[in-house]
Amino acid sequence: MSARPTIPFLLDLLQLAMRKEASAVYVVPWMPPTLRIDERSVPLSPVAFAPEQSTLLVLDLLDEAHRAALDRSREIHFSFVLDEVGRFRVHAFRRHGQPAMTIRPYALHAPTPRQLALPALVCPLAAADRGLLLLASRSAGLRRDAAAALIEQRKRNVAGELALLEDASRFWHEAGRGALHQGLSAAAALDLLQRRQARTAAGQPAPPLAIAWGELRDGLLLEQVLRAAEHALCLLTLDADDPLAALQRLVTLSAEHGGPELLRRAALHLNAVLALRAVPAAAGGADLAATEALANSPELSATLAEGDTVALAELLRGRPQADEHLWALLAEGLVTPENAMRRAVDRAAFAHRVAAEVPRPQPDAATAPVTVDTGFADVFETSAPMGDPFDFAEAAARPLPMAAPTPDTQFDDVDWSGPDRQPPHPDAAQFHAYAPAAVAPGALATIDLWAALPAQADEVAAQARRAAGGPPPPPFGDTSFPAISVQLRIDGVLASGPAQRLAWTRRPERVRFLVPVAGNVRPGAHAARVRLAVDGLPIGELAFVLQITADAPSTAPAAAAAALEDMHAARRMLQSAYAAFAPADRDVVQDIARDLQAVAPGLAIFAEGSALRSGEDWRDRIEREMARSERLFLFWSAAAAESPWVDFEWRLMLRRRGLGAIDALRLDPPRRAPLPPELADLASEVRVPAAAQPAAPP
Repeated sequence: MSARPTIPFLLDLLQLAMRKEASAVYVVPWMPPTLRIDERSVPLSPVAFAPEQSTLLVLDLLDEAHRAALDRSREIHFSFVLDEVGRFRVHAFRRHGQPAMTIRPYALHAPTPRQLALPALVCPLAAADRGLLLLASRSAGLRRDAAAALIEQRKRNVAGELALLEDASRFWHEAGRGALHQGLSAAAALDLLQRRQARTAAGQPAPPLAIAWGELRDGLLLEQVLRAAEHALCLLTLDADDPLAALQRLVTLSAEHGGPELLRRAALHLNAVLALRAVPAAAGGADLAATEALANSPELSATLAEGDTVALAELLRGRPQADEHLWALLAEGLVTPENAMRRAVDRAAFAHRVAAEVPRPQPDAATAPVTVDTGFADVFETSAPMGDPFDFAEAAARPLPMAAPTPDTQFDDVDWSGPDRQPPHPDAAQFHAYAPAAVAPGALATIDLWAALPAQADEVAAQARRAAGGPPPPPFGDTSFPAISVQLRIDGVLASGPAQRLAWTRRPERVRFLVPVAGNVRPGAHAARVRLAVDGLPIGELAFVLQITADAPSTAPAAAAAALEDMHAARRMLQSAYAAFAPADRDVVQDIARDLQAVAPGLAIFAEGSALRSGEDWRDRIEREMARSERLFLFWSAAAAESPWVDFEWRLMLRRRGLGAIDALRLDPPRRAPLPPELADLASEVRVPAAAQPAAPP
């Protein structure tokens, strides 16, 4: 097989994927050429591949042996290298009889700790025999680069095995002093660990093992990682501002999945948290990592095991070492004073230190202007129709449009300034938000979210005043009531807030979020959004404004909680949805629909698609029903994966409204029913039967 594609379009597509640091390239019939960038699918054209076009591209990478293997086994895996471009791992398969492929690009030269300016104390952490090492940062690129640098550090200096999961690194790592396994699934990594344990039990020595898991997103992955951390070093990345936010995320994920026992294991096995802030290098090029290292200690471990987020905040308050590495970068001339002050945790103290110790350079009129990366608008602009889906190359002369903001939530087209579109149903859950009138940077914001019937609004107000200064409510544990999942996000304050659950008892119930406000948060109004879901499927959202004010009183958490006010949050509840499922799953779907409508009786769920399929004009009737529905609820199982009707329904919604209008709920675990490549980055939850859920605490 040729080491280079012969079709220029395919070569351009692979080069573009490398420039944009994409984690996957999709070439699938009836789907446009698509890149997966930062967990989002980005179509490069409004026009989908015809089967003939995608087949041509797939076959261009296959030699005769690969084509025969694809015909025999229906899927094959192989890799190839393009000089000065990268290495590519290909998964070729058949989608409804037509050839398709997913290509994972890997850069050839991974960064080193020196190139990222990681502090010297970080490198020994990557050489540990076991435990959990967390890399936390708001920058997804910096998290990936730092993980790759520590992987390189370990493989060069530790004679042991190294396992990298599929999305753990965007770089291709060659074997170092020990064996290296790259591109594994989570199940394959656990199998590797079990085989090592069996050899150890038989008296055979086993070298140290490190596993890079990639991004921590759910409690299930945390449980798998902690199972492995007893015998291997586990490297995880996490979207969090600072060490406190990372620890609070561990508390929340443990509460959602495994409870107190999982949290105690996390506290026991945690080695350290590395909080990384991206700072532009003074000499240009890649950003440097201003690093704050929080090593585990007996006091920290005990506080984390208790799950007391208020005590964690008090323990880490001030963090005098937070800006020490940033100051070292400035002292060495690696970053400019202006960029350093923008990234400092304590801006006032850092600015005072800069003014006292760093001479200010005189402005130079000949200095080159700073250029701003406008994102991907130059490539992904699709406002003008394209006649040829292969003609997507970058056009330097094309004017750059304004980059669209990244959607915060599922309902970004809502006018939040107005009331609900319809009066609330008298038996529906009504939601209220209570928060401080203003919060000072560096303080801990207490936010209570309530659910009650519309007629209970006055009772909620009275209870909110009485409960404001009290302890947080106990974790949800009663499975006899429908569970409402509540997820909070605050622009510029809380990037991806963890979810909490409350029971819908038709009486006022609340959950409490303790949100640390970093010292460098910009003062002003910050939009807060709350996503509401039942059984993993959305039912609506709230929106309110959190004021960050430098002169707000920085009071104790109890006093701050006692001063909560009604935010008069705007509400937007989902009105209609289309349920796509296989007939074999009807009973489960009906149970979930009952839970949904117990909380939101005004939500109309169309679940009669199987009845429409028997008619002659079933396609037209399904299209009409789907056009009347705001969202598609996709109940995914092994039976649904084999159903041509379910396939038609989700593809129709994907083509008409895009991935953002689809919500997936897995009825079978991913190993039994993986999502199609077009839906690979769709957020989905696995339904846990009520009998398998943990019982309520006594």
